[in-house]
Amino acid sequence: MALPEFIERRVYRQRSWLRVFSFVFSGCALVFLIANWTEVIAGRKVSAFADFFDPLVFLAFGVFFIYVSFASYVALSPSAIEYRSPFGHRKLPLEKIRGRRRYLDDGGAEMPRDWHLKVEPDDDRYPSLDFQESYYKFDAAFYDWFRSLPDLDELDKTRPRRA
Repeated sequence: MALPEFIERRVYRQRSWLRVFSFVFSGCALVFLIANWTEVIAGRKVSAFADFFDPLVFLAFGVFFIYVSFASYVALSPSAIEYRSPFGHRKLPLEKIRGRRRYLDDGGAEMPRDWHLKVEPDDDRYPSLDFQESYYKFDAAFYDWFRSLPDLDELDKTRPRRA
């Protein structure tokens, strides 16, 4: 399960389209804020609380999207795999990996379907790592490593069921 010798550490960041989207969303939110506030301050529009508050909320979401798109990454090193997001940092040593899973998240009515990659530990004291495959720019080295892990989905299919 170790990485090839030539690999020191590989860091996989979020895809460019997510970063561009975060800037476009923030830019639109800023234009919305300036347009609304200009109309209200100039007296061409009757002011309401929402005219000041809503553009600020959109801009705050846009800035948060920018932060998420630049702060999140998956890193693979000869000793561990780690997943960093604005909501935390989880690290799993390679020798503690039990196996891998790949599953399709249906997303529900408002979210699109998306494939997830999951790396599970063999010890409950370590976290499992679960991230959306389409969000990160993984290369052939990552997929070779990932496929070298035991496939837990296949093991579940062949394992006898308990009554």
